Amino acid sequence: MQTSSVSFYNPNNLTEKELVDSFVIRKKEFQKIINDIKSSDMIYPEQHYMIEAQKGYGKTTLLKRLYFEIKGDTQLKERLIPVILPEEQYNIRRLFKLWEVVAQDLELESNEFIGLYDQMYKHSKEDDYEDICFKIIEQRLKEKNKKLILLIDNTEYILKKFKLIEQQKLREILLTSAEIRFIGASSDVLEFTFDYDKPFYDFFKIIKLKGLTTEETNKFLEKLGESFNKKDMNELIKSNKGKIEAFRRLTGGVPRIMSLLFNSVRCNMGLVFKDIDTLSDRLTPIYKQVMDNLSPVQQEIVDIIALNFDCITTKEIAGIIRMQSKEVSAQLNQLEKNGVINKIPVNKKNYMYQIKDRFFNVWYLIRFGGEKEKQQVLWLVDFLGTWCSRETLINKTESKDFSTVYELSKTLLLKDKIEESMQKARLFLQVANDTDKYNKFINEYFILLMAKKQYNSLLNIFNEKELMLNDKFKPTYYALMYFIKNQNEKFEIEYKKVGEELMETVREIIEEVKNNEK
Repeated sequence: MQTSSVSFYNPNNLTEKELVDSFVIRKKEFQKIINDIKSSDMIYPEQHYMIEAQKGYGKTTLLKRLYFEIKGDTQLKERLIPVILPEEQYNIRRLFKLWEVVAQDLELESNEFIGLYDQMYKHSKEDDYEDICFKIIEQRLKEKNKKLILLIDNTEYILKKFKLIEQQKLREILLTSAEIRFIGASSDVLEFTFDYDKPFYDFFKIIKLKGLTTEETNKFLEKLGESFNKKDMNELIKSNKGKIEAFRRLTGGVPRIMSLLFNSVRCNMGLVFKDIDTLSDRLTPIYKQVMDNLSPVQQEIVDIIALNFDCITTKEIAGIIRMQSKEVSAQLNQLEKNGVINKIPVNKKNYMYQIKDRFFNVWYLIRFGGEKEKQQVLWLVDFLGTWCSRETLINKTESKDFSTVYELSKTLLLKDKIEESMQKARLFLQVANDTDKYNKFINEYFILLMAKKQYNSLLNIFNEKELMLNDKFKPTYYALMYFIKNQNEKFEIEYKKVGEELMETVREIIEEVKNNEK
């Protein structure tokens, strides 16, 4: 029976060989940690790590890869013994229970630790049992000349259960003992690591996992293809380049979501709404849990931000929710710390907010938005599929579908997404092969840039080598460029030599800019 791509991505369903063979992403982070481990003799207490990322980014896979590397490396296994605790540890509520679980796992890892748990449990009635537990583990490690590498997935769930004094004791152990090194993983930004009054404030060396790049996505899908004996996978990736890149951008390059895309790619179909809808259904349990973990007021704030899709200010949220701005700010700060939203600076004092996981935002629009919001998702998917495929864009251009190309750039520009709009404009200008459409685009786009007072952006795109302007229009744009540089009316005197007819064209453009500003 063939395993599905979803199961394939779940590292808990893979054998050691399957996981190691399929490990094609997170190599940089893996090498950084394993090189540190290899170069550390652990004579003194070492730096501890925390791998931080949203769910589905590959934290568990990275932890298991480190575990297998330590176990399989001839030199490392002579002095190190790894213990890995899986994602769900519902039975660990107290610090002593953590040491009991570690002792039991050590017994499974090596015969040298047989009887360790029983030795500890004899003291279970004593008041300082948790202190005794670690001392027994530490002593056995010293006797066997071994060092413990403790890898714990979803560390936040364990630490949140511990009492403050237990957190402090664990910190003291990690800070002073040379027999143990901790490598954790967390899907939340731990409050223990950024609140200065918490025991683990600024304690761990943070390794942040980001979304996959285009190159990493292709390697990941190629490896999936190999595992499923898909000989033509490279060709499928090549022919679906636009579709894959669109999904990558739309989902933020989350490996788990890209693995779900694998089945769609195998069908060699175009990017359509039902693909997004299917992904949304599969991810509903994960995203629903995100919402369920929020307080009622945070749920309401997330609802406002998600349905808005674009960035939104504190004042706008406060107006909708009918709360004081300072109260909303406090909730926004907590949501940002928990990795639900991004804070985007507008200036030194003001910020705007949007959902951090962009596909979570898409899921929310599909599940809870009205027809207008769902139509926006359809529109976004269509444009992404177009813009991410050069061949598709050329075909649309040749089929005289100019309006969709221009409208996207214009909409982005009007929403002050200048750089994103410029990227779309550049792409169109590179592939456009119709002089009339080409010059119409430049005329209208330049006017919009001027109306938005984006003079530097206009000059940048004007001066790019790709813009091979028609000789007929060059004098006009030279005059415009002079106006932009000086931002006054002296250009009329300097450029009278251009000719009255040409200057009239310039004046019309400037007049339209002024009307737009009004």
